Amino acid sequence: MNKIKVIVSALLGSLGLLPALAFAQSNFNLSSGGISGILVQIQDILGMVVPLLIGLAVIVFLWGVLKFLMNANDPDKRGEGRMFMIWGIVGIVIMVSVWGLVGFVQRATGVRGGAAPQAPAIP
Repeated sequence: MNKIKVIVSALLGSLGLLPALAFAQSNFNLSSGGISGILVQIQDILGMVVPLLIGLAVIVFLWGVLKFLMNANDPDKRGEGRMFMIWGIVGIVIMVSVWGLVGFVQRATGVRGGAAPQAPAIP
């Protein structure tokens, strides 16, 4: 029953990301942008997802610290807390690395970051 609640809440929570995943909030047009359009779209997607994942990794790390400190007398629980801390740090490092890699590729190829689409000027 508990697993079902987690799955249902994850599915309902992910509904908020559907417009971004369907590119409904941006002007996704690969024919005019070429490789630079693809890189801009990847940066836009990562710009939305990476901060959420970094926040999740920080929460996992802090949960591990809390578990480690609260169970100072039990070596098994301390080991479990230590693993949460390690995986939290690994998650933070991976997400920051991906973010940096996309920025590096953009600077190396001369592609600037995506900007929010603006409405055309009305004469």
